[in-house]
This record gives sequence, C-alpha cells and structure tokens, in this order.
Amino acid sequence: MSWAALSFSLLLSAAAATPTTDVGGDPSVDLSPSAQPPPSTELSLQGGLGHGVQLRSASNDFKLKVRARLQLRAAVRADDEDVDDPIQPELLVRRARIVVAGSAFDDFVEWYIQLGLSQNDVEPDNPIIVRDAAVSFNVHDRLKLRFGQMKVPFDRQRLASSSAQHFAERSTVVNELNLDRDIGAIAVVDVVDERLDFQGGVFGGDGRNRPTPTLTPLLAGRFQWTPFGSFDDLVEGDLARRERPVAALAVAGAYNVGTTRSRSTHAQVLVGGDVDYAHVNVDAVVKWRGASAMLSGITRQAIAVRGDVATRSAAGLVAQAGYFVTDGLELVVRGATMSPLGLGGDVALDPSLRHQLEGALGANLYFVGQGLKLQLDAGSIAPQGERPDFIARAQLQLFL
Repeated sequence: MSWAALSFSLLLSAAAATPTTDVGGDPSVDLSPSAQPPPSTELSLQGGLGHGVQLRSASNDFKLKVRARLQLRAAVRADDEDVDDPIQPELLVRRARIVVAGSAFDDFVEWYIQLGLSQNDVEPDNPIIVRDAAVSFNVHDRLKLRFGQMKVPFDRQRLASSSAQHFAERSTVVNELNLDRDIGAIAVVDVVDERLDFQGGVFGGDGRNRPTPTLTPLLAGRFQWTPFGSFDDLVEGDLARRERPVAALAVAGAYNVGTTRSRSTHAQVLVGGDVDYAHVNVDAVVKWRGASAMLSGITRQAIAVRGDVATRSAAGLVAQAGYFVTDGLELVVRGATMSPLGLGGDVALDPSLRHQLEGALGANLYFVGQGLKLQLDAGSIAPQGERPDFIARAQLQLFL
C-alpha cells in the first residue's frame, strides 16, 4: 500500500471515530449527517392537455405547475384607404406563453410567473418577456395579499385570460381603455361568503417592467357581486352548459397620478409632461345552458395635465354574447362603441382618438375544451370620417 493510500485510510478512520457534535452542551441535539431528515422525494406527476404538467408532494404541501400556450393566426385585412395594397394577408404567432405557478406550506405561499415569447407579447420600446411575476400570501380564509407584477383589478375583459376569450382579440374599446399589468401590491378580500369580493391595490402607474422613479401611484379597486355563488366568471362562454344560471356584477375605479404613458398604463411614453387620469368601469356577465352575455362600460378622463402633452380621454361600451349550439360549437357576436371626451380649456386631445363603431361575428370549435380550439371571426372597425376596416381571422390555440 502506498503512503497516500495509507494516509487516506487513516483520515477516514478518524472521521468515523469522531464523536457527535453538541450544541450548547445539549447531547440530545445530534447534528451528524445521518441524523438530518432526508428531503422528501415522494412526488406525484399529473398532466394533460388543458391542465399543464403538475408536480405534487405526497403531503400536498408543495405544488409546481408548468403550462405552455400557442396561438397561431392567419388573418386577412381589407383597407380601402391603401390603394397599393387593399388586401393585406397576415400569418403570425400571436402568442407564445410559458407559465410556472405553484404553492408551498399548505398553500400559504403561492407564486405565478408568465413569460411572453412572441413579438406581440412584448412592448416595442421595452422588449422584456416577463408579463407576470407575483407572490401571494393566504393570510386568512378571506384575505390574500399579492405582490409583484400583475393585472390591475379593473375591467372584466382585460382580467380574463386571452386563452378564454370569445374572439381572437379583445375589443378595440378594451384595448384602448383598459388598465394593463403594473408593478404593485393588492389585497383580495372575500367580504361575504364568496358572493361579494373586493380587490384593491396600489401600483407604480407606468405599466409593466417600468419601475416608477417618482412617488406618483396608481390606486385601483374593484367590487364584484355574484348572487348565485362564485363561478368561472373570467372565462367567456358557458362551455359547461350549466343547468343553473350564474351571474356577476362588478364596479371598479382607479386614479393614476402623474402617468407618463399615453393610455395611462400602456402604449407610447409621453415626452414633455404627464397626466392624472381617473378611470371607471361597470361590467356584468350571465351564463346559463350554453348561453352567455357580457356588458361592460369603461371611461378614462384626464383630470390634470402637466406639460405639453395630448390626452386620450374617452368612454366606451362593449356588448358580447355567445351560445353553444353543440358541446363543441359556439357562435359569438360582439358590438362596441367609443367616443372621445374633451377636458376643455387649453388641454389638447390626441387627434388620432375618434368616435368609432365595432362589430364582429364568430364561431369557435372546441376539440379539448380550452386546451385545443379553433376560433373563426370576422368584423369591422369604423372610425368616424373614415371607411370601415374589415378583418377576418382564424386562430388555433394549443394550451398545455
């Protein structure tokens, strides 16, 4: 045996003979490696189309879910104003998302991370793929606190996932007047036995992935009443074709102080000034026996303007309805209108913001619920003083 091998054997023998280490002179506290409990390896794996892949511990105190979603779209736009190219075809990956969510400590802590990987999932001047990044604490059966980047609790169609919409896109009224994701904190309160709930919070006010350099907050709150009990109110359509009616009525308000975004929390960055915006939303949804209907009224009003900037104050109304002819075929219809609101005085109103009408019809084919569906729709948008723009879309969604 070599000297190196002999020395190594002596070291191993000495380590094995080393007595157990005490803490504070208490011999009952054993810190030897054999005394440490091994990490739990008893995990179950579940998964399926439309449900994601989920790891769950045997004690159910730890869960981790991974989901992925693709929306592949083909569209044709008809624009009479464009003499050179009146018919414009479009092929794109509209959305490519990855979600990682989970919980620990018997659901006391929850987390939700969503990444957007397509070109349309990021802002052109700030191409960061993080859409959601939030941690929640269930401090009570009726109180949840959430921190991070998330959707502002305001209008129904923006709160609903784009995976569960009647149409391939939200209404143009909602795209203009909604409050997008922002960085902040909210409290979710179950006021009356899952029939009346409240969400209220404070945010930076300048939208996602844009830390606010000054203390000019966005305050937002939303009350919702569900007289027949809670249900999937943020899923458009009654895919379950339930036998009993369900309904929800909500009212929301927000005030954004000193925002530098042209649409309060999204769109272009204002140069040379900022705006205080007040927001109000009222919406309702009803579902019963395969039929569903949604009505939403939204306003955004400039209250104060500092500097030389144009405002985008407007009011809009959106109405939608759908009906499942069969378990897998849904017919849908939408109508919407929006009008600018002037502040008066010397405040400038963005000239691109005009009165408009929107209308659309569609059909959705559900092969595996929201996990695999094909959406077909056609509609028009008619800005005041211009010819209508027509668009037809076919969108395939695969949602793991």
